[in-house]
Amino acid sequence: MANQESSTLVGCLFDVSGSMRKLLKTGQPDGRAVDRFHAVLGAALDIARKEQQSDPRAKMFVGAFGLDRQDGYPPTVDLCGIVEALLEENDQDDRSGHDSLIEIANQNNLAHITEYIRNKLTDSVARIVHACLRRCPERIHEFKDAIPSAAEIRKSQTMKNGATFGGGAVAIGVGSLVCGPLGGLLGAALTAGGAMSADAYADEVVDSSEGLMLARRICREWFRDFADFIPRPVSDVVRLLQLLQQRSTRARQWLSVEEFVYGDTPMREALSRSLSVFQANSDCDQRVLVLMSDGHATDGDPGEIATELHSEGVAVASVYLTSDTDIAQRRLYDKPAYSWDKGQRTLFNIASKVSASNHPIPVLMSVGWQIPCSGEVALYVCVCTEPAVEEFCSLLVSAHLASTDALLDVIGRLQLDDYIQDELAITCKNPSDQGSSATCYAHAIAAVIHMALLRIERKEPCPTIKEIRDRILHEFPPGDHGRVAEEVLNQAVQWYRLRYRAVDEMRARQAVLQRRPVLTTFRLSEKGWAKFSQYFSQPQTRRSMLTEANMRPYRQGPDGGGHAVVLYACDPRSLSFLNSWGSDWGTNGGFRVQSPAVLEIDEPDCLSPVHFYDVFWYESDLTPSERAAYDAKAEEKLRAYTTYHPSLLELEAMCPLCQRISLISDFTGNAREAKCPRCLFSFVPQPGSLLQVLYARAGLGT
Repeated sequence: MANQESSTLVGCLFDVSGSMRKLLKTGQPDGRAVDRFHAVLGAALDIARKEQQSDPRAKMFVGAFGLDRQDGYPPTVDLCGIVEALLEENDQDDRSGHDSLIEIANQNNLAHITEYIRNKLTDSVARIVHACLRRCPERIHEFKDAIPSAAEIRKSQTMKNGATFGGGAVAIGVGSLVCGPLGGLLGAALTAGGAMSADAYADEVVDSSEGLMLARRICREWFRDFADFIPRPVSDVVRLLQLLQQRSTRARQWLSVEEFVYGDTPMREALSRSLSVFQANSDCDQRVLVLMSDGHATDGDPGEIATELHSEGVAVASVYLTSDTDIAQRRLYDKPAYSWDKGQRTLFNIASKVSASNHPIPVLMSVGWQIPCSGEVALYVCVCTEPAVEEFCSLLVSAHLASTDALLDVIGRLQLDDYIQDELAITCKNPSDQGSSATCYAHAIAAVIHMALLRIERKEPCPTIKEIRDRILHEFPPGDHGRVAEEVLNQAVQWYRLRYRAVDEMRARQAVLQRRPVLTTFRLSEKGWAKFSQYFSQPQTRRSMLTEANMRPYRQGPDGGGHAVVLYACDPRSLSFLNSWGSDWGTNGGFRVQSPAVLEIDEPDCLSPVHFYDVFWYESDLTPSERAAYDAKAEEKLRAYTTYHPSLLELEAMCPLCQRISLISDFTGNAREAKCPRCLFSFVPQPGSLLQVLYARAGLGT
C-alpha cells in the first residue's frame, strides 16, 4: 500500500523578545495598531490554514523564542504544546482558572488562600498553576506543605493588626507564592502599593515561605518540557491556534505574555532546534521555515545554523518586523540595502535565495510586489503592518512548493506562460541551424516574434519560427554582413501587429522575468569571435559561463562583425542566450555569459555595446476575435488548473483602496473593474495581475 504520509513540513518561528515590544500598524484608516505577538499569531494561523488546504497531511510546528532566560525559563517553547496543555484539555470546562485552582486548594484544606487566588492572581496565572499541579499531582502535597497554614497567617495578622509599615509597593502576595515569576510570565497583575497593613504583612509571611521557591521551580520545569519543537498534523495546529485566538478575545481567559516573553533574543538557539526537527524529518521533500523577527540575535551569529538549514534543503523565509512606516513595503531584494541595520542584514543572509522565475515569486510579482531584475531574490521581506505580514505568509505558503514552476508562471502572469515555457523549452532544445549563411538576424527575430505571438490565442494557427524566418529572408535577404536588426524589426512587427522597443540590460532582464524573450545583437573583434566560437565548441568549456576575464584580451582589434541571438534567461551572475548555430554547439545551442561586457568591442572612437530589443503587444492591439479566443483559452487553462489544484482558489489579494486582504474568489467585477468584498468599492486591477486571471478569466466573479 502506498505511503500516505505527507512530504511537507512547515515550521514557523516567532521572535517574542524584548526588542519586539513595539506595535505594528493594522493598515486601517483609523490608525489602529496591534502588538507584534498578535500579528505573528494571526500569520501563523493563516499559514496553517493555507497549508491545510494545500496538503491536509502536511505537518507543522510553531515555535516562539525570546523568553526570560535570566529568570530560568527556556529560550524557546513549542507554542502549540503550551496551548494544548493550558487550553485544549479544559476546552469543555467553563470554569475560570481561579475556580479551577481554588478547587485544588479546597480539596487540600487550603481554603484560606481563596481570597489571595481571586484578588492577586490573574485568571491566566491561576490557570497555569492549576495545569502545573494537575500535570504533576504528586507535587500537590509538596505544594501544600510549603504554604503557611491558616493559623500561621492569623497569628501574623494578630501580631501586626493595625500596624502600618511605610515604604510603598512591597506586597507580593500569594500570586508569587503560587507561581512566582509566572505572574510576570503571563502578565499577572499583582496588587501592591501604599503603606503595609496587617494583611500585607501576612502576605509577606506567605511570600517568605518555601512556597515561593517551590512555585518558581515548578514553573521552570513545566516550561522546559515544551522547549523542543514538535511537528504536528496541520489540522491540529489550526485547531490549537484557533483556540488560542478565540480565547484572546475573552479577557478573563487570555494568556497575557508581556513580562514573561520579553527577554533576550536567542535566534541561534531557535534555528538550531528547528534544524534538529528538519533533520529528524529528512524524508519530507518539501520543507519550509518562516522566521519573523527584527533580526537582533543575542546568542551569537545565526548564519552558521542557517547555512546548515540550506544544506538540508530547507527553504527559509525571513520577515523583518518594524514600526518604521517609511520602509519599502511589498518588495523583495537580491542584495542588502546600504541603509539596513544589522538586524535586517542578519535576516536577509538567513533567507534562502531563489530564482525569480519560480517558487512564489511570480505570484508576488503579479499582485504588485517589486522584484529585482537580477533574476534571483532572497525570501526576505520588510513589513510594518499586520496586513503585509499576512499577505507575504499567505502567498508564500499558498503558492509554494506544492505547485510546479509552470503553474506558478501561469498564475503569476496573464499570459499563458506554461505554454510559452513549453514552446521556449522546445526552441531551446532544438535551435534552428543557421549554417554558414549570414542569416542570424532572421533566425533571432523570427524566434522572438514567434514567442510573442504564442501569448495571443488566435483561431488560426500561430506562424512557426520557420514561416516567420522565411518571410523575413524573402523581404530582407542577407547582405554581405547580414542585416541591421532595427531595419528588419520595424517592418516585421507590423506584419503581426506587434511592437518593439530598445531597452537597457535592466529592462531586458525584467522582460525575461515576465517571460518575454529579448532580441539581442552584439559585435566582437576578429580574435574575439575566434575565442567565442572555440570556447563554446570545446567539450570542457562549452557548457560553462564565458567571463569578462576570458574576453578581456580580445576587446580590441579589427571588427569581426555582428550577430543576433535571443536572451531567454538570467540570474545575478549570468545572462543566457539562444543561438542559431545548431544543437551541437554550446548547451543545446545556447550559451551563458557573465555580463553584456563579455559581448562588447572597443572600437577606435567608442564602445560598441550590446543592444536589447523587447518585442511585445498591448491588449488594445488585439482584434475582438483574438481577445475572445484569448479569454476562452485562458479560462479553459485556468479551470483545468483549479480542478487539479483547488487551493489556488484560496489565494488572497490586497485591495489597493482599503488595504484589506480577501480571497481572490470573493472579488467580483471584471478584468477592467474589480470590486472589493470588504469595502465594496471598485478599482482597476493592474494589467496582467493574478486578480484579473483568477476571477475575470476563469469566471470566478460575476
